Amino acid sequence: MSLQPTWALRGATLAGILWLGSCGGGGGSSPGPTPPPASPVPYLPLKVGDVWTYACYLGTPAPGASAFPKTNQVLGTVTVNGTLTYEYAQQLPSSPTNSTTQIQLLANDGQQNTVLYGYMANPTASPQPVTPTVIVAQHPGGNGSVFDYPSEAGGVVSRFFFGNGVTNPTVFGVLPVSEYFEGSHNINTATDGYGYLLGRGVMEEDHNFNTPQRIDCIITATPAP
Repeated sequence: MSLQPTWALRGATLAGILWLGSCGGGGGSSPGPTPPPASPVPYLPLKVGDVWTYACYLGTPAPGASAFPKTNQVLGTVTVNGTLTYEYAQQLPSSPTNSTTQIQLLANDGQQNTVLYGYMANPTASPQPVTPTVIVAQHPGGNGSVFDYPSEAGGVVSRFFFGNGVTNPTVFGVLPVSEYFEGSHNINTATDGYGYLLGRGVMEEDHNFNTPQRIDCIITATPAP
């Protein structure tokens, strides 16, 4: 991720809103009724069959750089301690030729926070429950807010909200994302990063983040909204 704030994007959006308002008919007209606020949507929508595809690069993408593909997908559902969860299989590359797949059991709660309920070792295994933990928040708080969660191996994964930023260029343009990093509570020692676009999911991932073998995965296709 480019780790840049979205103030420029927000400024452009506000300017567009003001311009539209200045073009809205003659003076003295009464404003229409105020529309109801939009219903919140999760940062990671979950539906069986959803697939996200990515082009991954060693280092920051550049013209002519070789890319290799990866996918994240929702395989199915499973009930964990009475809660219906979704089997979110994320491919985690360590090099252009090596990767692992982790199946997280996730669900979005009534506030549209994405909550981790456990793991599955493979698509036919029994669920491995953990203490339900928010990993993507609708309102994450200030930059640096901590979102540590139980690991599949029984320890704890360090995770924090870095802030609002933008992706590197994608086929959909440069996208505003909510950025989380893992492996540390410090950006200089983090190992993995995820940029979430509201209502669309992960638009960019970084792996081996602070090493010469950094892998930058950029979205190429998303599920239908």
